[in-house]
Amino acid sequence: MLDLNALGLLAYILLTGLRGTVLKALQITGEENPIGGENPISFCNVFLISQATVGLAIVVSDGWRSFSDVDKLDRHGRRLIVADAFFGCFLGPMSFFLALDKLSVVTQTLLFSLTLPFTAVIATLWLREKLPDRFWGSLLLITVGLIVGKLLRPMGMSTPEAASQTTGVIWALVSMSSLALRNSIRRKLAPYPICRGLSAGIPNLAGAVAFGIIALQQYGPQHFFYLSFWWVLGVLVIYSITLCVGSEVLRQFCQRRFPVTQVGLASSSTLVVTVLSAAAFLGEPLHPATILSMLLILAGVTLRLVFPSRPDPSSAS
Repeated sequence: MLDLNALGLLAYILLTGLRGTVLKALQITGEENPIGGENPISFCNVFLISQATVGLAIVVSDGWRSFSDVDKLDRHGRRLIVADAFFGCFLGPMSFFLALDKLSVVTQTLLFSLTLPFTAVIATLWLREKLPDRFWGSLLLITVGLIVGKLLRPMGMSTPEAASQTTGVIWALVSMSSLALRNSIRRKLAPYPICRGLSAGIPNLAGAVAFGIIALQQYGPQHFFYLSFWWVLGVLVIYSITLCVGSEVLRQFCQRRFPVTQVGLASSSTLVVTVLSAAAFLGEPLHPATILSMLLILAGVTLRLVFPSRPDPSSAS
């Protein structure tokens, strides 16, 4: 008999891992099929729809509490909600999209493994937390993995387009910093007794509104009416509903049924799905150096989960 819990965990890994590949495929399709002389795939309309879909799903699930729980926040808590919306639902997604526009899915996925050490450093500096167990070992493995992927790739991959990757790397660093800041902001929000509709749904809706305003200013109202079949299927059905809402629902499902460590390992293993799907569906090169880089980085991001530090016997006495 199939274990529904295990199927849910596998589905979470698959859907989360496919998000980067599908978004890149949409970018490529938009470039090849301009509508009205413009690329119909921009961070404005993609994240307007995806974040509005996710935000509405979360807010509706919590009902009126999504708004009434505002009374449970003091001034500091409300500022944290605003900061979470800006870094996690606006700057982070926008810079992620712009980075992916300049980088391959494989390169960006491997580079984004630095989000883990970024988060640890920001939590140490801002929240005064101790660095996680085996932090330096994880950082070493991730760094070596990135260097291996850069230095050992075939010479033929050094194309003139490589110069434009600098912009992509800069946007990637902005996105990783934003996501790392958001992780610390969420820890600061954790003591407040508020529902997910307020802590996650409202920030997503606020980000969607911001992207909608930018789209109106930059492109005009026509930017919302590129309703070719592939656009509706790709942006609305596959990316927004299936991948974004689906991965969020499955993440909550897994958090209720599996230990934190197991969910953490599942989240880390999405890296493999992203890299392999980019090679299979987008034709991105998968050289031995890339595979070695992926394995080293995967070891780095899972080191603390696979080999947790033993408690100090002296502290227990």
